[in-house]
Amino acid sequence: MRESENVIAMLIWWGIYPMEHYIIEEMSPVDGAEVCRIFHEGMASGDLIMDADDPEAWMDMNRGQNMVARFGDQVVGWAMATPLEDSEIPEGIARISVFVDPSFRGKGLGRLLLNTVIGLSKEQGFSSLICGIIPDNVPALMLHKSSGFHAMGMLREAGLVRGKVRDAVLLRHTFG
Repeated sequence: MRESENVIAMLIWWGIYPMEHYIIEEMSPVDGAEVCRIFHEGMASGDLIMDADDPEAWMDMNRGQNMVARFGDQVVGWAMATPLEDSEIPEGIARISVFVDPSFRGKGLGRLLLNTVIGLSKEQGFSSLICGIIPDNVPALMLHKSSGFHAMGMLREAGLVRGKVRDAVLLRHTFG
């Protein structure tokens, strides 16, 4: 049994994973339109801080972990962990993001995507994962906290949400 199948089995046992059949798999270029749709719905809801209009502009499908969740033939969520490459950042740190279609939120899908990417990132040898979440997005903050992330501080003026400059809580998950 693969690691992701073990995670699903545990989540079903604990009653966290809904009995609908989500399939988590690597993202492919044909998923681009659905990935962008979910991204833009997140932007419209005010839940995201990003500096790009199109996730395909900053997503590199050849680096890190880029996963999609399918319900039937529809992409209903996606997650990514991308290595940070900066001469002042220690090697082995990745940025992680999780995006869920608004109609599938609150059903355990974000947890499934997050924990899948955490597990895959650990297998790839990352030492830690980081992310930034706006303080108003309490469900996302609680999800990350329950998955082992800890607040490191506040990023002031991290980005724009509906034309308003917003701060972000900086979270970190460390392996080992």
